[in-house]
Amino acid sequence: MDNKMLKEKKQERRGIWRFSGYLADVPEKFRLSLNEGNTKEEYFPPLDVILKREDQNPTGSLKDRGLAFLVSKAWSEGFGSFVLSSSGNAAISAANYCNLAKLKLKIFVSPKIDKNKLLVLKQMKADISIDNRPLSMAGRFAKENNLYNLRPSLNQFGSEGYQTISFELAGNKGEISDIFIPCSSGVNLIGLFRGFKKAGKLPRIHLCQPASVCPLAGLFDHDYQSEAVSLATSLVAKHSPLKDQILKAVEESRGAGWVIGNDQIKQADKILLKNKIETSAEGALALAAVEKARNKGWKIKRGVCLLTGKKY
Repeated sequence: MDNKMLKEKKQERRGIWRFSGYLADVPEKFRLSLNEGNTKEEYFPPLDVILKREDQNPTGSLKDRGLAFLVSKAWSEGFGSFVLSSSGNAAISAANYCNLAKLKLKIFVSPKIDKNKLLVLKQMKADISIDNRPLSMAGRFAKENNLYNLRPSLNQFGSEGYQTISFELAGNKGEISDIFIPCSSGVNLIGLFRGFKKAGKLPRIHLCQPASVCPLAGLFDHDYQSEAVSLATSLVAKHSPLKDQILKAVEESRGAGWVIGNDQIKQADKILLKNKIETSAEGALALAAVEKARNKGWKIKRGVCLLTGKKY
């Protein structure tokens, strides 16, 4: 896949479907889109890195890419009712895509969900249940009611839409040396890895997690103090079904994992705000990881940092 092919494909359709030729097949009439993707790539001089502005997606996060594909694929296979557990962003995204086709969606969230994200869901009149165990409750509800579970980490197509981030970067920026990805279950990382492999341009992949929950990044980075809670409230997965795939992807790319504490997140956020960039704590966490990597001796010549969601 060369740059010319990527650029030609991007002209074909709206949103992620511009790259439909490189994704699993979904008949055109089932392709839902809010014109997601094609997000800005901004050079950020303070840390000499490119910011991929996934916080500028239609519903405010990179989840739009994953859910646009996943909901469309399931709909094309005859499903019309769905269930999803979420810390917030995925629920907002899924609700919007389901609304496009008048599909039913049951959402399970934790009482710890960001109150502003919960407000957005309520304003959409989403069917929400608040439970201390949203993940297990969503799985049980799906089985008992024969609903399609949109949990991306358990779905073979969960990472599909995220490949389009890689296609955009490869087509617009050419060779990049490193990419820093905030991760919870890591389904986004798997998608990016597969996308870069298809594009034939695999950078070093850096897995970034908070000091409160770092089951994957903590296997690479031992220089941190554990924390009870993190400012990066969307990164909450204590276990990932994709663990082996994620570790293989990071190792094959010759990348690393980084654990970031709240003080580091705050400092990175200050730098962003000073440069008039307001984004989520998860994005600030990834930016802090860039600085930590450099302080540990990593030579990052042409790095990319994912700003995964907007600030609520």
